[in-house]
Amino acid sequence: MGGMTGLLVPTAPSRGLVWMIGLAVALNYVDRGAVSVAAPLIQSDLGLTATGYGLIVSAFFWSYVPCLAVAGWLADRMSVHRLMAGGVALWAIATACAGFAGSATALVLLRLVMGVGEGVAFPCGAKLLARAPEAARGRANVALGAGIALGPFLGTLAGGALLASFGWRPMFIVFGLGTLLWLLPWQRLRTEVDSPPEAATPAALSPMGWPAMLRERRLWAMVVLHFCGSYGIYFLIAWLPLWLVRVRGFDIADMALITAMFYLVQAASGWAAAAVTDRMIEAGGDASRVRRLLLFLCVIVAIAGLLALPATTSTPLLVLWLAVASLGFGPIPNLLYTFGQMLAGPASAGRFVGMLSALGNLSGVIGPVVTGALVDAAGYGPPFLLTAGVMAVGALVFAVGVPRLAAIKFEPA
Repeated sequence: MGGMTGLLVPTAPSRGLVWMIGLAVALNYVDRGAVSVAAPLIQSDLGLTATGYGLIVSAFFWSYVPCLAVAGWLADRMSVHRLMAGGVALWAIATACAGFAGSATALVLLRLVMGVGEGVAFPCGAKLLARAPEAARGRANVALGAGIALGPFLGTLAGGALLASFGWRPMFIVFGLGTLLWLLPWQRLRTEVDSPPEAATPAALSPMGWPAMLRERRLWAMVVLHFCGSYGIYFLIAWLPLWLVRVRGFDIADMALITAMFYLVQAASGWAAAAVTDRMIEAGGDASRVRRLLLFLCVIVAIAGLLALPATTSTPLLVLWLAVASLGFGPIPNLLYTFGQMLAGPASAGRFVGMLSALGNLSGVIGPVVTGALVDAAGYGPPFLLTAGVMAVGALVFAVGVPRLAAIKFEPA
């Protein structure tokens, strides 16, 4: 692979654009996580086993995974503003329609439609946030990481209140219609979103070619890291509410409060880590070294929480170890997308992060089914242990496969 033929000079996204991306990601997780919040009621209402519930969770990823790659390619070639708006509208309508689903089959079909729409959010967001300069990249990507945490936080609190008062069907309708409102302020950002992101030569603006990208070993090491990190995050999003109700005996209201606490600490941890690392880089710290060390620390802390939770015997200990796990998980989503942008550069961020996300999110296809089968066969203890092991493997592969985070040099497509 040869050197780049032009100089990329990123134009930082405005604060308004960053917040709108973060809000879109938060709504993304509110809507996809609604089925997890309502899991105890849906499972009873539709007579689902743990394996059946796992299939409903997994179905979202059957369409979401391929659409991430397609959306990443489209984000490098067409109006990101229109692509994002179309995806949000599609998943919002599918979420609202889930409130009228009368069977597990209907929920599966609507989750497939939702996956198509939600597939645009991360590639489009990464494409826009890749414009940020290196010393501000962590704080810019907090929009993605905080959205992943605050979405389930808001969804759990609001969903718990709606479930307690009205049941699970109105919750889906309210969430879907609420997401549609995001489209109103998004219209005002059309000029900034679709303006040229770099001051560079046309050749430098050409994105990385698919053959060069697929030959890149750092992409595949990042895929493994993304798969393993997402496996842990999706395990807690999908199964924590059910575990708290079925195993620990909490009612819906208490479950919602404990789960919301987890997501709130996760969001705060992600924001604090991004602010500290950006300041360290501004002060002259090596971006690759600082962010790699943070990732390894976070994985160790998250694994400690996962291993301790099944053995807890009291509510205070449960809350303590959930807080430890959430401290570890908080910065991981932010780091995954920051790493992808650092390796790809602004011109290729859409397709690189799209492919990375598509392959990494296969954990969402596999994980819920594996967890459901393990729960039916042996209870919740083995899935916690398996998740901790998967995350350890991801960190080890990344440590070997990506010894340094630096922009990949490539021939323009």
